[in-house]
Amino acid sequence: MDLARRNSGWKPAGGIISFVTYFVTISSLLCHLTSFPAPAMGAPQNKNNAGSILTMAADDLIQPSASWLLDRSKQSGSWGLDTPRALLALLRVSADRSAATTTVNWDANSVQGLILRQEFDIQLLLFLLRNQGSTPQQEQANTLEPSRSLFALTLTAMCRNPRDFYGHDILAPIMALEEDHDGALLQPFTFAFNAMAVCAGGGHLKRRHVVKLLESINQSPVQTHSIDLLAMVVLATSCLYESSPKYRHLQDFLEQPLKMIAAQQQPDGSFDHNVATTALAIQALKIPGQLLNEQQQTSSKPISLPAWRPDLTVDWLRSQQKSDGSFGDLFTTSEVLLALATQPGYGFLYSQCSNLNQTAQLNTTTTESPPTVPSTIPSAGSLGGDPSQKIHFTYVIWIGQNRSEIHAIQLTIPVNSSFYEAMKIAAEADPHFEFSASIWPNGHYIHTIGGRRDQYIGFHFWLLFRMPFMPDPANPPSVIAPHYVAPAGVDDLYPQNGEYFLFWYKDV
Repeated sequence: MDLARRNSGWKPAGGIISFVTYFVTISSLLCHLTSFPAPAMGAPQNKNNAGSILTMAADDLIQPSASWLLDRSKQSGSWGLDTPRALLALLRVSADRSAATTTVNWDANSVQGLILRQEFDIQLLLFLLRNQGSTPQQEQANTLEPSRSLFALTLTAMCRNPRDFYGHDILAPIMALEEDHDGALLQPFTFAFNAMAVCAGGGHLKRRHVVKLLESINQSPVQTHSIDLLAMVVLATSCLYESSPKYRHLQDFLEQPLKMIAAQQQPDGSFDHNVATTALAIQALKIPGQLLNEQQQTSSKPISLPAWRPDLTVDWLRSQQKSDGSFGDLFTTSEVLLALATQPGYGFLYSQCSNLNQTAQLNTTTTESPPTVPSTIPSAGSLGGDPSQKIHFTYVIWIGQNRSEIHAIQLTIPVNSSFYEAMKIAAEADPHFEFSASIWPNGHYIHTIGGRRDQYIGFHFWLLFRMPFMPDPANPPSVIAPHYVAPAGVDDLYPQNGEYFLFWYKDV
């Protein structure tokens, strides 16, 4: 397995985004995330225990490998450009904690987990900044940094919508490019990896993309017998199979490549005598067991199980593990962890995230039109007294990514009153504006409004905007171009006549 091949995958341009905007976004991210306790993750869960036997057999491999990865981040402060791959691996093996199959001494809810996920955000923002103004072909030519598809997969593993990363759709451009920087068609492995990332994140694959994916295993014998390619096509195809009933017919295209992979297992248990290739083969060969468990519940046609010896494979991997717990480098070690996790390594769906059903109003895939601003806005506040000593402004609340619920109130407050004092007046007048806050050294942190609390699973938070005009649901303010993001906390903001304060409950 060649490192460049695994990292290859199209990396489209991030759009016209200024350095100042990214600097503000990164700074705001760090300030915001360090002001509250570490969040709990809502990792995509698989409803069956396929692969758990393999995981338990390799339990002694997983813990040392995970520890080595964590030690690498501690030594240098981060994983640098390898952050998305290493974080993805740890997220998948840590998801096994719920299955009680292995114990990894890392918790995504810990302070270290929070810091590493902050580092991921920074790396993705810097990736977009580095590629600002570049053509997709120029981005594709750079195989020394992670691909956009790898970033998208890691976002999905964190149950963060890859179609809305600070207002930026990471998925949309991925499948638009089918040629590399030399004008030649993308390598089938890269195309399959891109297709899997789009599928996992809930993006749309056109029919010609699916046809091209299936045709990639019907090339010349050299291509057809590439274990890496066969495995990646299996992972991408199985993702489509599980994503929608309209792809159930793709099961017929899974059995042959799986048999071809299994047939190439070496007597020592390896695949191609290569650790990374073996790890990818394991992921593919676990797919039939996962699908079979689901099919037993739906009475659909069972998939054939390929004949291979997972026990020999685990024994061979054990012989390749270094004394420090690694498999030689971060890339290979991460791939082995992905392979040995009970939960699917690469093969998971954003739609499986546990937090989506709990917060359906935040689903960004809906095409419903956002509601309009209420035609009648109630008023509240201090009446009487000197009008020159009064401030009149409007306080607005939006609920959900698609602004599915809107509330507004016109407030009258004494001059030099903070927005926090105004919020208390609104809460007394209308239960939709009732709120709860935590007290920090720098003031109040608003975590709940109208009964909706910040949800660390999925990164759903209350964002505050200060605007000179009524916020338009059809044209919402952008977080990634924060012209109207409030520059201070609720205690340090003092409304002026005619201003509009918007609290928006959305996923970030």
